[in-house]
Amino acid sequence: MSGGIARGRLAEERKAWRKNHPHGFVARPETGADGALNLMVWQCTLPGKVGTDWEGGFYPVAIHFSEDYPSKPPKCKFPQGFFHPNVYPSGTVCLSILNEDSVRPSALVKDHV
Repeated sequence: MSGGIARGRLAEERKAWRKNHPHGFVARPETGADGALNLMVWQCTLPGKVGTDWEGGFYPVAIHFSEDYPSKPPKCKFPQGFFHPNVYPSGTVCLSILNEDSVRPSALVKDHV
């Protein structure tokens, strides 16, 4: 799949996200020094789930999309040292909990956030 398709899809998803997204969640493409948006890397903030030790917190995660998106899922990375049982000390999500073969090209950014 060409990167143009991935970027086009992400531009549409950004537009949809700006109109309607879950309360408390933030997801936006990175902005370069020149002010240009990088649709392939999004900086996100996730609210802690109610009823868990993470409740009340807001947690940063970067989502990296490949040129093969949406056929291949994005990679998510928390800051180094982030503590969670499914996140390595490097910030990488434990891949054994992810099933890349089950990704649906119809999944949207908000399904990954």
